[in-house]
Amino acid sequence: MRKRLAELLDDPELIARYWTAMDGQAVGRMMPSLPYIDAVPADGGLRVRLTTARAVPDVGEDTVTLSAAGSTFEFAPEAEAVLRPLVDARTVDLAALADTAGLALEDAAGLVQELVAGQAAVVGSLL
Repeated sequence: MRKRLAELLDDPELIARYWTAMDGQAVGRMMPSLPYIDAVPADGGLRVRLTTARAVPDVGEDTVTLSAAGSTFEFAPEAEAVLRPLVDARTVDLAALADTAGLALEDAAGLVQELVAGQAAVVGSLL
């Protein structure tokens, strides 16, 4: 057993596999989105950012999934344009996210609300 464990620990891909497994599971820094806990309004001036730097998007044919803050979120393919700037560790105006994705401001706010509810994103005017 010791020999097998030594072989596994000697694998040059071990650290890369570990970090891949941990991506998306890292819990973000908890920040309340006061007063927007119950609902993110369709206010283009609100700023949005993820609470974790280790979010992992996965773009499929029919869905886009985002693993962040220990949860997995599933969205329609159009959401990739909203998620990409956030995954790139940027703080972005809600209006810019909606424009980039070609979505109505209300739809972008709904997507962000799902991330806020899952503690994967934070919104506010002073971010």
